Amino acid sequence: MDPRPRWAGVDAARGLAVLGMIAAHTVPRPGGLGAEELVVDGRPSLLFALVAGVALGLMTGQDAPPPAGARSEPRLRLVIRALALLAAGILLWLLPHGIAVILDYYGVMFLLMVPLLFLPRWGLALVAATVLVVAPALRDAVVRAGAPEQEPAATVVDYLLTGWYPALLWVPVLAVGLLAARSGLARRRVRLALVLGGATASVAGYGAGALLPRIPTGAGLGLDDVTAEAHSGTIAELLGSGGLAAAVLGLLLIALDPVGPARIGRGAGRGATALRLVLEPLRALGRVALTVYVGHVLVIAALSPLGGAGRFEGVVGWGILIVLSVAGVAIGLACEALGRRGPLEAALSGLAALPFRPARVTD
Repeated sequence: MDPRPRWAGVDAARGLAVLGMIAAHTVPRPGGLGAEELVVDGRPSLLFALVAGVALGLMTGQDAPPPAGARSEPRLRLVIRALALLAAGILLWLLPHGIAVILDYYGVMFLLMVPLLFLPRWGLALVAATVLVVAPALRDAVVRAGAPEQEPAATVVDYLLTGWYPALLWVPVLAVGLLAARSGLARRRVRLALVLGGATASVAGYGAGALLPRIPTGAGLGLDDVTAEAHSGTIAELLGSGGLAAAVLGLLLIALDPVGPARIGRGAGRGATALRLVLEPLRALGRVALTVYVGHVLVIAALSPLGGAGRFEGVVGWGILIVLSVAGVAIGLACEALGRRGPLEAALSGLAALPFRPARVTD
Protein backbone atom coordinates (compact mmCIF):
# COMPACT_ATOMS: atom_id res chain seq x y z
CA MET A 1 0.00 0.00 0.00
CA ASP A 2 1.04 3.60 -0.53
CA PRO A 3 1.94 5.01 2.92
CA ARG A 4 1.82 8.67 1.89
CA PRO A 5 -1.35 10.67 2.63
CA ARG A 6 -3.28 11.48 -0.49
CA TRP A 7 -4.98 14.70 -1.49
CA ALA A 8 -8.24 13.96 -3.27
CA GLY A 9 -8.15 17.33 -5.00
CA VAL A 10 -4.70 16.61 -6.45
CA ASP A 11 -5.82 13.18 -7.62
CA ALA A 12 -8.93 14.69 -9.23
CA ALA A 13 -6.84 17.35 -11.01
CA ARG A 14 -4.53 14.64 -12.32
CA GLY A 15 -7.55 12.60 -13.42
CA LEU A 16 -9.02 15.60 -15.22
CA ALA A 17 -5.70 16.13 -17.01
CA VAL A 18 -5.55 12.52 -18.20
CA LEU A 19 -9.19 12.59 -19.26
CA GLY A 20 -8.51 15.77 -21.23
CA MET A 21 -5.54 14.21 -23.00
CA ILE A 22 -7.57 11.12 -23.89
CA ALA A 23 -10.28 13.39 -25.28
CA ALA A 24 -7.73 15.35 -27.31
CA HIS A 25 -6.66 12.11 -28.99
CA THR A 26 -10.10 10.61 -29.59
CA VAL A 27 -12.70 13.36 -30.10
CA PRO A 28 -13.55 13.55 -33.82
CA ARG A 29 -12.18 16.63 -35.62
CA PRO A 30 -13.53 17.70 -38.99
CA GLY A 31 -10.59 17.58 -41.38
CA GLY A 32 -8.30 15.61 -39.05
CA LEU A 33 -5.73 16.51 -36.42
CA GLY A 34 -4.86 20.19 -36.40
CA ALA A 35 -7.97 21.23 -38.30
CA GLU A 36 -9.25 23.16 -35.31
CA GLU A 37 -8.25 23.84 -31.71
CA LEU A 38 -10.40 22.19 -29.09
CA VAL A 39 -10.75 23.07 -25.42
CA VAL A 40 -8.78 19.91 -24.62
CA ASP A 41 -5.79 20.93 -26.74
CA GLY A 42 -2.74 21.93 -24.70
CA ARG A 43 -4.57 22.72 -21.46
CA PRO A 44 -4.73 19.19 -19.98
CA SER A 45 -1.01 18.66 -20.50
CA LEU A 46 -0.18 21.86 -18.63
CA LEU A 47 -2.50 20.78 -15.81
CA PHE A 48 -0.63 17.47 -15.82
CA ALA A 49 2.66 19.40 -15.46
CA LEU A 50 1.33 21.56 -12.63
CA VAL A 51 0.17 18.49 -10.71
CA ALA A 52 3.59 16.93 -11.37
CA GLY A 53 5.18 19.83 -9.54
CA VAL A 54 2.74 19.34 -6.65
CA ALA A 55 3.60 15.62 -6.60
CA LEU A 56 7.30 16.43 -6.29
CA GLY A 57 6.50 18.39 -3.16
CA LEU A 58 4.25 15.67 -1.76
CA MET A 59 6.96 13.04 -2.27
CA THR A 60 9.57 15.15 -0.50
CA GLY A 61 7.95 16.28 2.73
CA GLN A 62 5.30 18.76 1.52
CA ASP A 63 5.75 21.91 3.64
CA ALA A 64 8.30 20.20 5.90
CA PRO A 65 11.07 18.97 3.55
CA PRO A 66 13.92 16.85 4.93
CA PRO A 67 16.99 18.55 6.40
CA ALA A 68 19.95 19.36 4.18
CA GLY A 69 21.80 16.17 5.13
CA ALA A 70 18.94 13.90 4.03
CA ARG A 71 18.22 15.21 0.56
CA SER A 72 20.49 13.09 -1.61
CA GLU A 73 18.14 10.09 -1.61
CA PRO A 74 15.00 11.95 -2.79
CA ARG A 75 17.04 13.67 -5.49
CA LEU A 76 18.38 10.34 -6.74
CA ARG A 77 14.91 8.81 -6.62
CA LEU A 78 13.68 11.66 -8.80
CA VAL A 79 16.51 11.10 -11.30
CA ILE A 80 15.59 7.41 -11.55
CA ARG A 81 11.92 8.26 -12.09
CA ALA A 82 12.89 10.81 -14.73
CA LEU A 83 15.08 8.36 -16.65
CA ALA A 84 12.37 5.67 -16.49
CA LEU A 85 9.75 8.08 -17.88
CA LEU A 86 12.18 9.21 -20.57
CA ALA A 87 12.77 5.61 -21.66
CA ALA A 88 9.05 4.76 -21.56
CA GLY A 89 8.16 7.80 -23.62
CA ILE A 90 10.77 7.02 -26.27
CA LEU A 91 9.42 3.48 -26.60
CA LEU A 92 5.84 4.74 -26.95
CA TRP A 93 6.90 7.09 -29.75
CA LEU A 94 7.76 4.01 -31.82
CA LEU A 95 4.11 2.90 -32.03
CA PRO A 96 1.69 3.95 -34.84
CA HIS A 97 -0.75 6.06 -32.80
CA GLY A 98 -0.24 9.64 -33.99
CA ILE A 99 -0.02 10.93 -30.39
CA ALA A 100 2.52 13.51 -29.24
CA VAL A 101 3.66 11.43 -26.25
CA ILE A 102 4.36 13.48 -23.14
CA LEU A 103 6.18 10.96 -20.93
CA ASP A 104 9.71 11.47 -22.26
CA TYR A 105 9.31 15.26 -22.07
CA TYR A 106 7.94 14.72 -18.58
CA GLY A 107 11.14 12.86 -17.70
CA VAL A 108 13.27 15.76 -18.95
CA MET A 109 11.16 18.18 -16.88
CA PHE A 110 11.86 16.06 -13.79
CA LEU A 111 15.60 16.21 -14.49
CA LEU A 112 15.41 19.99 -14.72
CA MET A 113 13.57 20.09 -11.40
CA VAL A 114 16.25 18.12 -9.50
CA PRO A 115 18.36 21.21 -8.60
CA LEU A 116 15.19 23.14 -7.71
CA LEU A 117 13.69 20.46 -5.50
CA PHE A 118 14.65 21.98 -2.14
CA LEU A 119 14.93 25.65 -2.97
CA PRO A 120 13.24 27.99 -0.48
CA ARG A 121 9.84 29.25 -1.54
CA TRP A 122 11.16 32.66 -2.53
CA GLY A 123 13.77 30.91 -4.68
CA LEU A 124 11.13 28.83 -6.45
CA ALA A 125 9.05 31.93 -7.14
CA LEU A 126 12.10 33.78 -8.49
CA VAL A 127 13.07 30.88 -10.77
CA ALA A 128 9.50 30.54 -12.05
CA ALA A 129 9.24 34.24 -12.91
CA THR A 130 12.69 34.39 -14.49
CA VAL A 131 12.31 31.30 -16.64
CA LEU A 132 8.80 32.38 -17.68
CA VAL A 133 10.34 35.47 -19.31
CA VAL A 134 13.73 34.17 -20.43
CA ALA A 135 12.89 30.73 -21.85
CA PRO A 136 10.38 31.85 -24.54
CA ALA A 137 12.83 34.56 -25.63
CA LEU A 138 15.61 31.97 -25.85
CA ARG A 139 13.35 29.67 -27.87
CA ASP A 140 12.50 32.47 -30.29
CA ALA A 141 16.18 33.32 -30.69
CA VAL A 142 17.03 29.68 -31.45
CA VAL A 143 14.22 29.44 -34.01
CA ARG A 144 15.32 32.65 -35.72
CA ALA A 145 18.92 31.48 -35.85
CA GLY A 146 17.89 28.07 -37.14
CA ALA A 147 17.54 25.11 -34.81
CA PRO A 148 20.43 22.62 -35.07
CA GLU A 149 19.83 19.64 -37.33
CA GLN A 150 22.65 17.40 -36.20
CA GLU A 151 22.32 15.00 -33.29
CA PRO A 152 22.40 15.10 -30.33
CA ALA A 153 21.96 18.89 -30.38
CA ALA A 154 18.70 18.66 -32.37
CA THR A 155 17.14 16.31 -29.81
CA VAL A 156 18.29 18.42 -26.86
CA VAL A 157 16.84 21.60 -28.38
CA ASP A 158 13.59 19.77 -29.17
CA TYR A 159 13.17 18.51 -25.61
CA LEU A 160 14.10 21.81 -24.00
CA LEU A 161 12.72 24.51 -26.30
CA THR A 162 10.95 23.59 -29.52
CA GLY A 163 9.11 20.29 -28.99
CA TRP A 164 5.46 19.61 -28.25
CA TYR A 165 6.05 19.98 -24.49
CA PRO A 166 9.23 22.11 -24.19
CA ALA A 167 10.63 21.19 -20.82
CA LEU A 168 12.53 24.39 -20.08
CA LEU A 169 9.53 26.56 -20.98
CA TRP A 170 7.33 24.47 -18.68
CA VAL A 171 9.64 24.68 -15.65
CA PRO A 172 7.64 27.66 -14.26
CA VAL A 173 4.47 25.53 -14.23
CA LEU A 174 6.14 22.71 -12.30
CA ALA A 175 7.83 25.23 -10.00
CA VAL A 176 4.43 26.77 -9.13
CA GLY A 177 3.09 23.31 -8.32
CA LEU A 178 6.09 22.57 -6.11
CA LEU A 179 5.72 25.99 -4.47
CA ALA A 180 2.08 25.23 -3.66
CA ALA A 181 3.04 21.95 -1.98
CA ARG A 182 5.87 23.61 -0.04
CA SER A 183 3.45 26.33 1.12
CA GLY A 184 0.98 23.76 2.52
CA LEU A 185 -2.01 22.51 0.53
CA ALA A 186 -4.12 22.47 3.70
CA ARG A 187 -3.78 26.22 4.17
CA ARG A 188 -6.76 28.24 3.01
CA ARG A 189 -4.58 31.11 1.82
CA VAL A 190 -2.65 28.73 -0.44
CA ARG A 191 -5.86 27.48 -2.02
CA LEU A 192 -7.14 31.01 -2.39
CA ALA A 193 -3.85 32.03 -4.01
CA LEU A 194 -4.18 29.15 -6.49
CA VAL A 195 -7.73 30.11 -7.42
CA LEU A 196 -7.40 33.90 -7.54
CA GLY A 197 -3.81 34.03 -8.73
CA GLY A 198 -4.46 31.38 -11.34
CA ALA A 199 -7.61 33.09 -12.58
CA THR A 200 -5.80 36.42 -12.82
CA ALA A 201 -2.90 34.89 -14.75
CA SER A 202 -5.30 33.07 -17.05
CA VAL A 203 -7.25 36.23 -17.87
CA ALA A 204 -3.99 38.09 -18.49
CA GLY A 205 -2.60 35.37 -20.75
CA TYR A 206 -5.70 34.68 -22.80
CA GLY A 207 -6.57 38.38 -22.84
CA ALA A 208 -3.16 39.25 -24.26
CA GLY A 209 -3.50 36.53 -26.88
CA ALA A 210 -6.95 37.76 -27.91
CA LEU A 211 -6.52 41.54 -27.72
CA LEU A 212 -2.91 42.53 -28.42
CA PRO A 213 -2.77 41.25 -32.03
CA ARG A 214 -5.78 43.47 -32.80
CA ILE A 215 -4.14 46.67 -31.56
CA PRO A 216 -2.49 48.56 -34.45
CA THR A 217 0.77 50.07 -33.24
CA GLY A 218 3.01 50.58 -36.22
CA ALA A 219 5.88 50.75 -33.74
CA GLY A 220 7.44 47.40 -34.48
CA LEU A 221 6.53 46.02 -31.07
CA GLY A 222 5.56 42.63 -32.46
CA LEU A 223 2.16 42.65 -30.76
CA ASP A 224 0.67 40.98 -33.83
CA ASP A 225 2.75 37.88 -32.96
CA VAL A 226 1.28 37.47 -29.44
CA THR A 227 -0.69 34.23 -29.20
CA ALA A 228 -2.04 31.95 -26.49
CA GLU A 229 -2.72 29.04 -28.85
CA ALA A 230 -2.13 25.50 -27.59
CA HIS A 231 1.49 24.34 -27.70
CA SER A 232 2.71 27.77 -28.81
CA GLY A 233 5.02 27.99 -25.79
CA THR A 234 4.53 31.73 -25.43
CA ILE A 235 4.30 33.67 -22.18
CA ALA A 236 0.63 34.26 -23.00
CA GLU A 237 -0.07 30.53 -23.33
CA LEU A 238 1.85 29.64 -20.18
CA LEU A 239 -0.01 32.30 -18.20
CA GLY A 240 -3.37 31.46 -19.77
CA SER A 241 -3.32 27.68 -19.60
CA GLY A 242 -1.02 27.46 -16.57
CA GLY A 243 -3.15 29.94 -14.64
CA LEU A 244 -6.29 28.01 -15.56
CA ALA A 245 -4.63 24.83 -14.29
CA ALA A 246 -3.77 26.50 -10.96
CA ALA A 247 -7.33 27.76 -10.52
CA VAL A 248 -8.75 24.31 -11.27
CA LEU A 249 -6.39 22.70 -8.75
CA GLY A 250 -7.36 25.22 -6.07
CA LEU A 251 -11.08 24.67 -6.65
CA LEU A 252 -10.70 20.89 -6.51
CA LEU A 253 -8.74 21.10 -3.26
CA ILE A 254 -11.50 23.26 -1.77
CA ALA A 255 -14.19 20.85 -2.98
CA LEU A 256 -12.57 17.55 -2.03
CA ASP A 257 -10.19 18.27 0.85
CA PRO A 258 -12.04 20.31 3.50
CA VAL A 259 -9.89 21.71 6.28
CA GLY A 260 -10.74 22.89 9.76
CA PRO A 261 -13.99 22.31 11.65
CA ALA A 262 -17.10 22.13 9.51
CA ARG A 263 -19.28 25.24 9.79
CA ILE A 264 -21.82 24.51 7.11
CA GLY A 265 -25.50 23.80 7.35
CA ARG A 266 -27.15 20.48 6.65
CA GLY A 267 -28.20 21.49 3.13
CA ALA A 268 -24.72 22.73 2.28
CA GLY A 269 -23.28 19.54 3.70
CA ARG A 270 -25.45 17.44 1.43
CA GLY A 271 -24.38 19.59 -1.50
CA ALA A 272 -20.69 19.09 -0.68
CA THR A 273 -21.22 15.33 -0.39
CA ALA A 274 -23.00 15.26 -3.74
CA LEU A 275 -20.17 17.23 -5.34
CA ARG A 276 -17.60 14.77 -4.01
CA LEU A 277 -19.60 11.88 -5.45
CA VAL A 278 -19.72 13.60 -8.84
CA LEU A 279 -15.95 14.16 -8.74
CA GLU A 280 -15.16 10.64 -7.48
CA PRO A 281 -14.53 9.24 -11.00
CA LEU A 282 -11.88 11.91 -11.62
CA ARG A 283 -10.20 11.16 -8.30
CA ALA A 284 -10.15 7.42 -9.05
CA LEU A 285 -8.77 8.07 -12.53
CA GLY A 286 -6.07 10.31 -11.13
CA ARG A 287 -4.77 7.59 -8.83
CA VAL A 288 -3.83 5.45 -11.85
CA ALA A 289 -2.96 8.25 -14.27
CA LEU A 290 0.31 6.77 -15.55
CA THR A 291 -1.25 3.35 -16.11
CA VAL A 292 -4.25 4.82 -17.92
CA TYR A 293 -2.13 7.19 -20.01
CA VAL A 294 0.14 4.41 -21.25
CA GLY A 295 -2.85 2.10 -21.73
CA HIS A 296 -4.72 4.63 -23.86
CA VAL A 297 -1.66 5.11 -26.09
CA LEU A 298 -1.44 1.34 -26.60
CA VAL A 299 -5.16 1.07 -27.37
CA ILE A 300 -5.07 3.92 -29.89
CA ALA A 301 -2.01 2.35 -31.53
CA ALA A 302 -3.90 -0.94 -31.82
CA LEU A 303 -6.88 0.91 -33.34
CA SER A 304 -4.78 2.97 -35.75
CA PRO A 305 -6.40 1.30 -38.82
CA LEU A 306 -9.58 3.15 -37.79
CA GLY A 307 -7.87 6.52 -38.08
CA GLY A 308 -5.44 7.14 -35.23
CA ALA A 309 -5.26 10.09 -32.84
CA GLY A 310 -7.15 13.11 -34.14
CA ARG A 311 -8.53 11.22 -37.11
CA PHE A 312 -11.26 9.05 -35.60
CA GLU A 313 -14.62 9.69 -37.15
CA GLY A 314 -18.00 10.26 -35.55
CA VAL A 315 -19.24 7.61 -33.19
CA VAL A 316 -15.92 5.73 -33.33
CA GLY A 317 -13.98 8.51 -31.62
CA TRP A 318 -16.66 9.22 -29.03
CA GLY A 319 -17.02 5.50 -28.35
CA ILE A 320 -13.29 5.08 -27.77
CA LEU A 321 -13.31 8.07 -25.41
CA ILE A 322 -16.16 6.63 -23.35
CA VAL A 323 -14.68 3.13 -23.17
CA LEU A 324 -11.20 4.37 -22.21
CA SER A 325 -12.61 6.76 -19.59
CA VAL A 326 -14.85 4.15 -17.98
CA ALA A 327 -12.05 1.58 -18.02
CA GLY A 328 -9.65 4.05 -16.40
CA VAL A 329 -12.09 4.88 -13.61
CA ALA A 330 -12.76 1.17 -13.08
CA ILE A 331 -9.04 0.44 -12.78
CA GLY A 332 -8.67 3.24 -10.25
CA LEU A 333 -11.58 2.04 -8.14
CA ALA A 334 -10.38 -1.56 -8.31
CA CYS A 335 -6.87 -0.65 -7.19
CA GLU A 336 -8.27 1.41 -4.33
CA ALA A 337 -10.55 -1.44 -3.24
CA LEU A 338 -7.54 -3.77 -3.22
CA GLY A 339 -5.44 -1.24 -1.31
CA ARG A 340 -2.91 -1.05 -4.13
CA ARG A 341 -1.46 1.52 -6.47
CA GLY A 342 -1.85 1.37 -10.24
CA PRO A 343 0.41 -1.24 -11.89
CA LEU A 344 2.74 1.25 -13.56
CA GLU A 345 2.66 3.62 -10.58
CA ALA A 346 3.80 0.76 -8.34
CA ALA A 347 6.47 -0.31 -10.84
CA LEU A 348 7.87 3.21 -11.13
CA SER A 349 7.98 3.67 -7.35
CA GLY A 350 9.58 0.26 -6.92
CA LEU A 351 12.21 1.06 -9.53
CA ALA A 352 13.04 4.38 -7.86
CA ALA A 353 13.37 2.60 -4.50
CA LEU A 354 15.67 -0.22 -5.67
CA PRO A 355 19.02 1.43 -4.79
CA PHE A 356 17.78 2.16 -1.28
CA ARG A 357 16.36 -1.22 -0.27
CA PRO A 358 18.45 -2.94 2.39
CA ALA A 359 20.17 -6.09 1.25
CA ARG A 360 18.81 -9.35 2.60
CA VAL A 361 21.06 -11.15 5.01
CA THR A 362 21.08 -14.94 4.83
CA ASP A 363 22.40 -17.37 7.41
